Amino acid sequence: MVHNLYSYDIDHFEGLDTSTISKWERSITKPPATKQVNIIKYFQKQTGIALPCWDTYTIEETEELICKAGMRNLIGKSKKHIYNYPSEMMSVDDMHVYPLRTFERMDALIDMHMHLHQNLNHESLQLSKEQFKEWALHPSSLFLACEHKGTFIELSFTTKVKPEIFNKVLNFKMKKSEITADDFAAFNEVGSSLMLGFFALNEKAAILLFIRYYAYLIANQKYISDIGAVVNSEDAIKLVSNMNLAYYNSRMTDDEVSIKAYRQTLFNALASEHVVKMILSKQDCPEE
Repeated sequence: MVHNLYSYDIDHFEGLDTSTISKWERSITKPPATKQVNIIKYFQKQTGIALPCWDTYTIEETEELICKAGMRNLIGKSKKHIYNYPSEMMSVDDMHVYPLRTFERMDALIDMHMHLHQNLNHESLQLSKEQFKEWALHPSSLFLACEHKGTFIELSFTTKVKPEIFNKVLNFKMKKSEITADDFAAFNEVGSSLMLGFFALNEKAAILLFIRYYAYLIANQKYISDIGAVVNSEDAIKLVSNMNLAYYNSRMTDDEVSIKAYRQTLFNALASEHVVKMILSKQDCPEE
């Protein structure tokens, strides 16, 4: 293993010896986050799996392994997408994330969300209420709602589309509003996760939302090739950058608003320092 890691990346593993690896294996010490990322990349190359050793976990099992403090660092601060609604009296034990399709008040929640969706996104990136409602029911969509003691405090929207549709959207050859149900990838078909938007009343709710999203990505890693988003706000750009999504493309609208596309392979999105710190360093991430 020393030889293999050294041969794979001499810059990061120069000076590595069997004693050091033995201490890592026995949890006496652990490699720095940068080395952890490169160890993941090494095993990605060996196995062809985005996050080796996690590929058999369910969404529920993965959620239990993700560190809330690490996730807080990943999502960062967002004034437009994460509001400062007081959360001191809210316990995460009383917050629950569900697929939006399971809520009896789904239509009402989407209606409430439309005002925020229109304010946060340029006209060219907006979806209609009818599309939100149709897509929320589709099995390839991950439309989530978070509630606290019967009150909804968060919504997020992502869907899995066929790779060719994903490329069209990120190359501005197709608007998100032009996607139809035929463009979604089936559950057992490789597709790309297209992020459509989110908002939360406070940070705690946002953390739970993204824990569920990452648990979904990890549990379905065999069927997700890329992650991407088309955004126009600085807050959204900071978030996707923290997720290790790279700038890909941009265009200027007729009213001179810059629309930017970001994308990343799932392999690279999961092999990042933010992800390492939220799934492999729980001893440094005390839970609430």
